[in-house]
Amino acid sequence: MKNFISLINGKFKKSISVLDRGLAYGDGFFETMLWQRFQNQKKNFGVEFWDKHLKRIKKGCDLMKINIPSETEFLKQRNKILDKTIKNGINSGLLKLIITRGVGGRGYRFENNMKPTLIFLSFEKPQLDQENYEKGVTTRICKAKLSQNQNLFGLKHLNRLDSVLARSEWGDDSFEGIFLDLNKNIIEGTMTNIFFIKKNILITPPIINSGINGVMRQVVINESTRFFEKIIERAIHIDEAKDFDQMFLTNSVLKILPVKQFGNNYYSINKNVIKFINFFKLDKKGYKKRLELV
Repeated sequence: MKNFISLINGKFKKSISVLDRGLAYGDGFFETMLWQRFQNQKKNFGVEFWDKHLKRIKKGCDLMKINIPSETEFLKQRNKILDKTIKNGINSGLLKLIITRGVGGRGYRFENNMKPTLIFLSFEKPQLDQENYEKGVTTRICKAKLSQNQNLFGLKHLNRLDSVLARSEWGDDSFEGIFLDLNKNIIEGTMTNIFFIKKNILITPPIINSGINGVMRQVVINESTRFFEKIIERAIHIDEAKDFDQMFLTNSVLKILPVKQFGNNYYSINKNVIKFINFFKLDKKGYKKRLELV
């Protein structure tokens, strides 16, 4: 991958120390978000759901006792890399934020005064297939299982081996793989959260002991009553998948992506989901407010 810019601890470079604990132990967290340049406005650009992403990464760092920079420093470095990206002629794209505990010696024990490694990566905006939003995508069940952790569930820590292992199970025949727990309850996708619809009720699995509480999942839950009668978070057994009318996936890049097939189950794409998809489109009035571009 050649077309990206990296900023590491405020300097434009592309390498970190081999002794960084993020590399050695996955000792850190990350967030992925989209950004958009503003034309003829006071603010040069906005980052979607920035406050929510920052809140989650701070929560992870607090839990793991990682020394985190001030919010001012986060913004300073974020703005620095996006200003450079815009100067390179790119007006929208994907921004990845990574923080690790920093450089340390061997062993799991860490010093309390370690300086964290703060990394920003700027990529071109992913090209999404619009046909997938019109016709839906195909998903499958993963054989691999998600690890359970009562402390780290819900957070995007740097150890994503569960998803890496699961993603190796298929090629191009499916868009996404779906994790089940040991009781065959549906949890999430390898890169997405999951929602089902029965009549006009939105249903999603709870994030307990495993899985990621995605930022887009949080937004969908908050905005759901605009388009659905109510939202229910409850356990969903795999045998129930055949009983739902619709299904969609969410993450901060895809937003809302309808599913036409999950295993042997087939779903429709109805007006309420289409309206929800359109709610987050760039050209819709009020987009900046809805997507919290800050």
